[in-house]
Amino acid sequence: MSGFFTGGPRERPLFPVPEQELYAFNGRHWTDAPREHIVPAVLPWAQPLGRSERTIVALRVIEVWPEALTLRLTVYSRDSLVDDPAEGLIDHRRKPDYNGLLIGVLYADGGRASSETISVPSASEPEEPVLRAQPVGGTRFAVEHEVFLWPLPPAGPLKLVVQWKDREIPETRTTLDGGAIRAAAKDAAEIWPGLGKRQVNGLPVRRVGKQAALTPDWGTAVVRAEEPEHAPGD
Repeated sequence: MSGFFTGGPRERPLFPVPEQELYAFNGRHWTDAPREHIVPAVLPWAQPLGRSERTIVALRVIEVWPEALTLRLTVYSRDSLVDDPAEGLIDHRRKPDYNGLLIGVLYADGGRASSETISVPSASEPEEPVLRAQPVGGTRFAVEHEVFLWPLPPAGPLKLVVQWKDREIPETRTTLDGGAIRAAAKDAAEIWPGLGKRQVNGLPVRRVGKQAALTPDWGTAVVRAEEPEHAPGD
C-alpha cells in the first residue's frame, strides 16, 4: 500500500537563500528585543502598578536582555476594556491621549522615557532612553502588552509610573531595583553562537556587543558575558 504523501524530498540548494537564513544580531539594541538570538533572563516581579475600583494595571514579569528589558504588563478589568485586544490600550503612534493609559520610567540617573513620545525606531543610537509599548493580545477583560525599555537601568531605584484618568487611576509610582535588573542581564543566553554576519553595502553588520553565558541546552560552546557597565557613582 502506497503512502498518503507520494512525492519524494525535494533537492535542497547548495547555499542557503539569504532571506531564509538567520544572521547575527545587528547590534541595534535600542530598536527591539533580540528575541531571535537571545533567551532573556526572567525576573518574576509580579505586582500591581496602578488600580481603581474596577481596573488594575499589573506587571507580570520582566524579561532582561543583554542591553535592554521588556516589561510584560496586563490590564485587568471587571468590565469590557476593548472589542479587539490586539488594538491594545497604550498607543503612542500619535499625539498622546492624556485621559488614556500612560506609562513612563524614571532612571536613578535622571533619564526618563514615556508613552507620551511617538514611537519611531531610530537608525542611530539615541541619546535618551527608549520606551516602546505594543499590544500582544489577551481578552476584552485582560489586555496584555509588552513595554520595551532601553538601555538597562543603572544601579539604584527604577521608577515605573502609570496614570489612566478615564479609569480613575491617578499617577502611581512603583520602585524597582535597577541594580538587580542589570545583574540579571548576565544570565541572558545567546542561542546561536557563531552566526554569520549579513553584508550591507559591502560592510559587515556588528554582532551582539556583550554576549551572554550559554548553558549546554542552548549551544555547544560557552561564551561568558562582560560585566555590565555601571553609570558613574553606582
